[in-house]
Amino acid sequence: MKLYIGGAYQGQEELARQENPEGAFFPDFHETVREAVLKNGREARSFAEEFCREHPEAVVIANEVGAGVVPLAAEDRAFREAAGRALCVIAGRAEQVTRCVCGIGVRIK
Repeated sequence: MKLYIGGAYQGQEELARQENPEGAFFPDFHETVREAVLKNGREARSFAEEFCREHPEAVVIANEVGAGVVPLAAEDRAFREAAGRALCVIAGRAEQVTRCVCGIGVRIK
């Protein structure tokens, strides 16, 4: 499993596809977490652990959602927390984690 993360529109999906042309891609994974956790009531860590078991060769692409001003709305705070918890599990299990800024990937694991 590989994780590509970065701010919105920083080029992480393009970089992931360039480096892994035959990958099993899961773009906008932060939105997948939103759907699973906030809309379907799953627990963030257990959802991520199950995802890792089911998709060991995945190329996960996500936006960073936790860097910035704390959202006023409770639902937005819950989303930020869920995404962070799930991505910590993904990053821990991934063989490679790359942070993308301005289209440039920096491997952090």
